[in-house]
Amino acid sequence: MTDTIATAVVEPVPTLPGTSAPVRRRRRRRVRELHVLLALFAFLVLVALFPGLVTWHDPYELDGLPFTAPNGDFWFGTDEIGRDLFSRVVHGLRISLFSSLLAVVVALGVGVVVGVLSGLRPGGLLDRGLGILTEAVMAIPGVLLALAVITTYGRGAFVAAIAIGVGEATGFARLIRGCVVRSGTLTYVEAARTCGAGPLRVITRHVVPSILHPVLSYTALHFGLAMLAIGSLSYLGFGEAPPSAEWGVLIAGGQKYLAHAWWVAIVPGLALTSVVVLLSRIAYLFQGDRA
Repeated sequence: MTDTIATAVVEPVPTLPGTSAPVRRRRRRRVRELHVLLALFAFLVLVALFPGLVTWHDPYELDGLPFTAPNGDFWFGTDEIGRDLFSRVVHGLRISLFSSLLAVVVALGVGVVVGVLSGLRPGGLLDRGLGILTEAVMAIPGVLLALAVITTYGRGAFVAAIAIGVGEATGFARLIRGCVVRSGTLTYVEAARTCGAGPLRVITRHVVPSILHPVLSYTALHFGLAMLAIGSLSYLGFGEAPPSAEWGVLIAGGQKYLAHAWWVAIVPGLALTSVVVLLSRIAYLFQGDRA
C-alpha cells in the first residue's frame, strides 16, 4: 500500500518532476473542494452572526399552529407549541458554533503552551512533569470530566464548552509536542540555532510554520467533535436548557414526537450531523496526500 505523507492543501501544490497527470488532477480537485467547503463554512459563520439574513420569524414566539408540517411559510415546520423550527435551528447554529469555538480556543491555548514547553527540551524535567499531568487528565473520560465541571459550576453552553476544551487540550498538547520535537531535528532549524538565533526566534520563524498545517487539520476535526459533545451534553440535560434553541435541546425536546411530527427532532439532528461532517471533511482535505 502506498504510504501517504501529510501535507497542507491550502494552495495548489507545485508540480514535482515525475508527478503523474492523474495525481496532479486529484490534487487540483481536492484544492477546489477545500475552497468550496471553506466558503460554505464561512457562510454558516455569517448566518450565525446575522441570523436575520435568512430567517424572519422569532425563534421564541408562537407564529403558527403546533406541529405544522414543513411548507412555504415554515420551511422546517413548527414545534410542539407553534414556534418556527427553521428560525430555531438557525439561531441554534450561533449557540452551537460559538460554544464549540470557545472549546477549541481553550483546548488549543492550553495545548500550545504545554506542547511547546514540553517539546523544546524533550526528556527534561519539565517535559516529564507535563507528560505525567497530561496522561493523568487523559485517564479521565472526556464526558466524565465535563460532567464533573458542569456539576461543580452549573449547566450552560459556556460551562460545557470550557469543560470540553479542558478535556481536549491533552490531545492538542501531545500533537504539538510531537511536531515541535520533530521540527527541532530539521536541518534548517539546527542551522538557525548555529547562526545564533534565540529560542523565541526559532519558535516563531521556524517551529510554528512547520507545525501549523497538522494543527489546523486537528483543530478543524475537533471543532466538529466539540460541537457534537456540547450537543450531547445539552441532549442529556447538562448543557443548555429549554427554551434555548441549542441543537441538543431541540433534539431532546422533539424525540417524544417522532411518531407524528418527525421533523421536530430529525431536522436539528440532520443540521448537527451535516456541520460535523463538513468540518471533518475540511480537516481531511487540510492534510491532503502525495502519492
